[in-house]
Amino acid sequence: MMFREGYDVRETTLAACRAAGFAPSYAVEGGEMDAVLAAVRAGLGPAVVPGMVAARSGLAAAPFAPPGLGRTIALAHGRELPLTRAADAFRDTLLAYLLDADRTGSLPPGTRLLPPG
Repeated sequence: MMFREGYDVRETTLAACRAAGFAPSYAVEGGEMDAVLAAVRAGLGPAVVPGMVAARSGLAAAPFAPPGLGRTIALAHGRELPLTRAADAFRDTLLAYLLDADRTGSLPPGTRLLPPG
């Protein structure tokens, strides 16, 4: 799932993917949070969403704080549905990008990664 152009979460997600050397493909592009979360609940795939939204959504979430955003975001996925291999690889790629940026000091000032939890 991917938000429409103009969403900061989209731009950060796409930048992380580009830095990892690939362009993601997505089944649904939406402009409304509820529509994207509904698609996740329906099993169409995961979505990178603000952590506050993931916490209220009833979906499972893996929180992380990407560069350039002053909030926590999370990869939301259905509780009953395990991540697909592609979604698991996507999560690993995004987290590796963020960890590398943190290790090399290239995270923007004030950006921090949250410990896994």
